[in-house]
Amino acid sequence: MLFWIYLLTTVVWMVFLIDFMTGIRKIPSLSSAGLSDSEEYISVIIAAKDEETTITQTLESLIHQTKSPDEIIVVNDRSGDRTGALINEAAACHPQIVPVHVTELPEGWLGKNHALYLGSSKAAGDYLLFTDADIHFHGDTLRYAMKLMEKHKLDYLTAAPDLQARSLLLKGLISFFLFGFSYLKRPWTANDPSSNKGMGIGAFQLIRTKAYQHMGGHEKMKMRADDDLALGQRMKEGRFSQMFVSAKQHLSVEWYPNLSSALRGFEKNAFAGLNYSFLLSISALFGVFVSQILPFFLLFHSDPSVQIISFINVLLLFCLYILSTRAFTTYPLWLAAALPVSAALFLFMLARALILTWLRGGIEWRGNRYSLRELKQDFRDTKEDSD
Repeated sequence: MLFWIYLLTTVVWMVFLIDFMTGIRKIPSLSSAGLSDSEEYISVIIAAKDEETTITQTLESLIHQTKSPDEIIVVNDRSGDRTGALINEAAACHPQIVPVHVTELPEGWLGKNHALYLGSSKAAGDYLLFTDADIHFHGDTLRYAMKLMEKHKLDYLTAAPDLQARSLLLKGLISFFLFGFSYLKRPWTANDPSSNKGMGIGAFQLIRTKAYQHMGGHEKMKMRADDDLALGQRMKEGRFSQMFVSAKQHLSVEWYPNLSSALRGFEKNAFAGLNYSFLLSISALFGVFVSQILPFFLLFHSDPSVQIISFINVLLLFCLYILSTRAFTTYPLWLAAALPVSAALFLFMLARALILTWLRGGIEWRGNRYSLRELKQDFRDTKEDSD
């Protein structure tokens, strides 16, 4: 029985590997089209909550772009630290920085989504760039992005940054997350006009203002914890042209400073990524265990045929893992040796997130609690609105 199960799994991994090797070629780099000399008005919109350790660096990296944004609207979303003061200090030195301070969160909104909506309502640009308060922009990032927009007549461009991490354990966890992301989300399909799949990375979402307004903006996804993915999907469903690119050399971010922060962050995103479905979540837990952890144990099975098919499974896993790590990170490839450990840690994170969500009846994020009922309702409303 085990032999036949893992024979089928082998076929699945082979399909995934071929699909990845074919699809990854369809993801260009941000700099692939060259530099733009465009004078288009760009409004950058940043939602910031308790970002005192990163906000100044982010703003400075934007100001010192070779094509500096015309305005940078920074929405301080009820921060309890010095974020608001640092934004004001930066605005005093750079007139294009526009501080906006939020003191209360309206009912029916996630904080970040409301901040981005508020920032967009104040923007004057022909293009809007939604980004995070901890992103570092390298010198020509905006000029490269605008060249892609011009060359391919895009309405929307999203870019994957270099995800920096301090510990090897955290790097392994991020690598495993991107490994799963690559074969489940197939991000290259966003670049196929005939596909109905969109893509959104919160670190960099450049969009034509008219297209953003036409599809309803963030007001149409008030409670979506996966607001970046939702924005990309809505753009695709609205038949706006889009592109997903790699920007490892142009954007960088420390996604999480440590493992405990990653655990907390996963609480917000795990259930959203599984469509708020407990059945789908249990299936995901079972699937990861059977396909990506158990084969390592079966290498020591008493049946030689099970050993052989398990070895083939493990070999295919390593191949796909190494390819995705090379494509989406700057981490050393020898981290692939920790694949089973990273898989087990990911399984623990997912199980923990689901149990906490179930016990709390929702998610807790940055000082706010959001019920599962309202999250599910907003998810359904968003899907119905886009259909």
